[in-house]
Amino acid sequence: MNTLSISDLVLVGTALFLGVIALAVPYLSELIKRKLFAPKLVFYFEEVPPWCHQTRIKGATAVMPIDEPVFYFRFQVANEGRSQARKCEAVLENLSIADATGNFGEARNYSPVNLIWGSSYGEFVDINPGRRFFCNLLHIPSQRYQDLAKQGNSYVEPAESEDFGVGAILNVKAAFYAQPNRLPEGKYKIDVAIYSENADVIRKGFHVSWTGKWKSTEERMFKELVIELESNTTSA
Repeated sequence: MNTLSISDLVLVGTALFLGVIALAVPYLSELIKRKLFAPKLVFYFEEVPPWCHQTRIKGATAVMPIDEPVFYFRFQVANEGRSQARKCEAVLENLSIADATGNFGEARNYSPVNLIWGSSYGEFVDINPGRRFFCNLLHIPSQRYQDLAKQGNSYVEPAESEDFGVGAILNVKAAFYAQPNRLPEGKYKIDVAIYSENADVIRKGFHVSWTGKWKSTEERMFKELVIELESNTTSA
């Protein structure tokens, strides 16, 4: 029976070793790239300009022009990693309403819906390292503008709420009849997630206290609607 010589065994072992290395190198390279050069998404929020500010809504209806004041409340998503975070989308995953004791119930039937990136960006944005993007959380137009918008059935209000004047409008891309996008005075918890093609998902809760009162200046309005960002961030 023929047996392999030591030199043959060395050649076979070397060939097998090189084959394993050839297969493993691309995997290890990609793993190192993901770990060392991965994008890292982070939330930022302050209730001061330019995060939150007063501006104007302009346009026209069939019978009249529109030029009304509006307050926008926005947060930032930053990429503090070493590569571009691709196709990032902001999703409102849950809306909880505080009860009389201040506790938040869980909206088990809430359908996640995309939020609107600021500055007229689309549903997805690519975030370069060191770059920050604003995302609109909610806005409060004037009473006059809201009255006009209600005529066009633009708003969905909580089913149990009584008639109310000025509401806080969630900046969601789609309104579903089963869940509100116009909120009366009260306390709310808005859960937001940022998804990306190549970065870990991050999640934050925004606690909103809203008196339902309209004020004409930023300084006074920011006392009527107060937003606090939860200190913890979850990621997957």
